[in-house]
Amino acid sequence: MKKVVGLFCMLILLCVTHTLSAQGLKGFKLKNGLTVYVWEDSTKPDIFGMVGVKVGAVNDPEDLTGLAHYLEHMMFKGTQTIGSMDWEKEKPLYEQIIAKYDEMANETDPAKKEAISLEINKLTIESSQYTALNEFAKLTDNMGGKMLNAMTGYDQTMYFSSFPPSQLYKWLDLNSERFINPVFRAFQPELETVYEEFNRSQDMRGSLQSDFMLKHIFPGHPYSRAVLGLQEHLKNPRLGGLVKFYNDWYVPENMVLILVGNVKMKDVVGLVNDRFGRLEAKKSPERKEYPEVDIKGRTEYTAKISDFPTLELAYKGVAIGDANELALEVCVNLLSNRNRTGLLDKLSLSGDVLEAGAELINFREQGRILIYGVPYYDVNQRRFDSMKTLEKMLLKEIEKMQNGEIDDEQLQSVKATLMRDFDLSFESSYSKAQQILSAFISNQDINNVLNYKELLNAITIDQIKEVANKYFGKDYIALNFQPGKAPKAEKLAKPKFEPINPPRDAVSQYAQNFRKLPVRKLPPVYADFNDVQIKSVNERSRLFYTQNKENSIFTLTLKYGVGTHEMPKLQYAVNLMNNAGIMGAYEPQALKREMSALGAVCNFHVDDNYLYITMSGYEENLEASCNLLTRQILMPQLDEKQLNNMIGSAYQMRAIEDKNSSSLEDALQDYLLYQNQSEYINRMSIDDIIALNISNLTGEFNRATDYEAEIHYVGSMPFDNVYDILSKNLPLKAQEKATNSPIVQERVSYNENTIYFVSDNDAVQSKIMFYVEGNPYKPEDDVYYDAFTKYFGNGFGGLVMQEVREYRSMAYTADAAEVTPPLKDKNAYFYGYIGTQADKTVQAIELFMNLLTDMPQYPDRIANIQDYLREGIQTSKPGFRSKSQVYEAWKRLGFTQDPAVTQLPLIHSLSFEDVLKFYQQNVKGRPVAIGIVGDPKRVDLNALSKYGKVIRLNKNKLFSSK
Repeated sequence: MKKVVGLFCMLILLCVTHTLSAQGLKGFKLKNGLTVYVWEDSTKPDIFGMVGVKVGAVNDPEDLTGLAHYLEHMMFKGTQTIGSMDWEKEKPLYEQIIAKYDEMANETDPAKKEAISLEINKLTIESSQYTALNEFAKLTDNMGGKMLNAMTGYDQTMYFSSFPPSQLYKWLDLNSERFINPVFRAFQPELETVYEEFNRSQDMRGSLQSDFMLKHIFPGHPYSRAVLGLQEHLKNPRLGGLVKFYNDWYVPENMVLILVGNVKMKDVVGLVNDRFGRLEAKKSPERKEYPEVDIKGRTEYTAKISDFPTLELAYKGVAIGDANELALEVCVNLLSNRNRTGLLDKLSLSGDVLEAGAELINFREQGRILIYGVPYYDVNQRRFDSMKTLEKMLLKEIEKMQNGEIDDEQLQSVKATLMRDFDLSFESSYSKAQQILSAFISNQDINNVLNYKELLNAITIDQIKEVANKYFGKDYIALNFQPGKAPKAEKLAKPKFEPINPPRDAVSQYAQNFRKLPVRKLPPVYADFNDVQIKSVNERSRLFYTQNKENSIFTLTLKYGVGTHEMPKLQYAVNLMNNAGIMGAYEPQALKREMSALGAVCNFHVDDNYLYITMSGYEENLEASCNLLTRQILMPQLDEKQLNNMIGSAYQMRAIEDKNSSSLEDALQDYLLYQNQSEYINRMSIDDIIALNISNLTGEFNRATDYEAEIHYVGSMPFDNVYDILSKNLPLKAQEKATNSPIVQERVSYNENTIYFVSDNDAVQSKIMFYVEGNPYKPEDDVYYDAFTKYFGNGFGGLVMQEVREYRSMAYTADAAEVTPPLKDKNAYFYGYIGTQADKTVQAIELFMNLLTDMPQYPDRIANIQDYLREGIQTSKPGFRSKSQVYEAWKRLGFTQDPAVTQLPLIHSLSFEDVLKFYQQNVKGRPVAIGIVGDPKRVDLNALSKYGKVIRLNKNKLFSSK
């Protein structure tokens, strides 16, 4: 104890208010300048760890954009110890590679650049012989780490994972070591991976619209360009520039370590100081300042890159932490919010527009306010309203706020919603860490960020009116997005690189020592089905009650046992119900506001098997909230304009679906599995949709509520009180119909390898899918499903990611898994995916098929898989909000207790022969169906015939004709 007290004296304790400290948040700063926050929460089964760095795309050099994002990728490649088999031999090759990249960047002759690139390739292959690639990811697996990932934003870069509490020292050792002498090995193949990520973004209309928007609303600032960087810079990188960028910005005073979950401050201080205290104290560079550009008058920009005509109005906003930020957030929520009580929400609720909303875009240095809308579509005229009409409607609602045409009830309702969502977000360790990171990145007082509710409560109507008039004026940028083809992206030829071939399963000295590090022995903790109380309601329906010990917010899920498999019209009935009022009592938005005044929000949705009605709110108003919900279900008020709006939206989606890359990919995936029973083919015709009326849709919804229901409730009120309120105030019918759900749709059985090719001439990437039908699922085999998936396709250490992405740089996205059904004794199936540059398609399929037909065998990997499964199973417990539904899903699979109880002994005895046997019985030698969406001019279709019968599918084969 004396040692810990003495250590605290050597650290700088951060000022955290008594209230936040009581909630478990504590902070300190190391002597080297590193900031540390620990948020204790013993209700969590794991610890979420994050290292955030106050640097992002905004700090990229003007001539080397994309550097921050490149660096994020390279931080997984190891150091002079992690992943290094012989640094003394690797070092001179690494230094030569750095020099060659500088030489290539300065060369202007294309032929000479290519020659240098091939020299780099030879050096990269040679240096890879001294590396244990992907060791960082494997060591994270070794301690049962989950969620391993990283993200680059404009102002920050973050690295994170979750891990078992017993592995705290290991996590701190590994995640501090990665920042000591990092080595950016395998830079050349990783560049290709990043370029595949760039290619992927070029096929996504949402990304193109976002890039266009940022370019025009942040002129003169790095926020105007994509985080991925400019294409010309991606093609001409400097490894030396990356090294300098790391050395300049990745310094302790620029970094924060965040630990949230089942962790104690007293256990952390000494360990953090010992491990992260090793980072060398340095000053970070001065940050370049960019003057704010004044927006004068109305300026319009047009782009034909969207699916729907869309208007976005961008006003000058504020940076994160600005004195007016919170008031602006309230303003935006008075315009549009999750409860749909805002001024703009009314436009869509009433059917005047297809969509309308508002959002804040807040960065560290600048901000914007975005108002957006999609015009009404007249299905009879087959046209949209004019953008001019839409803009007038949006501006009119903004003027109402500026004129103070809001009352205190509306303001309090918005505040209550924001407070409820804030409380709900704090149930997530990830969300807590994000809140802390945001404060650190923007140099805010952590107490102001986390005392959000108190600050929010002080906002007045006068403040709202003042801020609205200050920021919503006549100076804005109008972005007019129209349907059309995006400009053709440059399609580069695949490089003539040879793949790297590092020694498989090599283990560095660091890794050997790492596996011997001390681990706290903790007894296994199992999920207890008795945590959920169950009681029948009527003949078949049941209440599932889980206690909430966190806060006073309840969540209620009514889960009726029928979905669109049996009742296709439910998709459209649910759409209308989300916009319904109560007949003779409340217009749609009036009902939303009444709900909001109670602190509640309600939503209707449906999937293939179930109709869901979800509601959350403050428990003190549970009975009143349920009463409103029941009245809405029994007496919904709907009107023709809402119906026409919904039909117009459906009609327009059908009109563009075969031109949209994402829709083509989804439709081919469904066709691959179900062919003519695909949901894109076996569906209501557009004529039937146009013929829908309010009467038959409300009738369809009412018939769905005839089925038995699961009522999942989470709250702090005693069980008997909850049962009494819900049984009397929910629309539960006696003598319910028995459910057939979940219905597991039969998949297509293939007799031979079959390849379906769908042409998309504008696609930069090919999207490739693989399907192999499996065997009936047995719960006793669950460990083997997980072990095979981990070995073959899951994560950085799987065969697919390693062979496709890490060694050959063919894809940014490459994955595979055994997909298990929701019911035991139904067939599982194998599914794989690669997104790759079009001219790499045949090569990618050849590689994947080789893995499928003759899976490489690396028996030494089984120990790491065992560690991953054993440690991970202890933290894979459902949160209290999802317990009851997860437990019921486990029961449908045949489990009568936490699967971990029976799985831990199986994991202990797991051998590589078990993985091999699973592969031989479930995958090897079975017919493979392959689906490809790509550019036929860049794919050798004849070469594909080596892998199966090639069938060219016309796009219209994927979709019903009407």
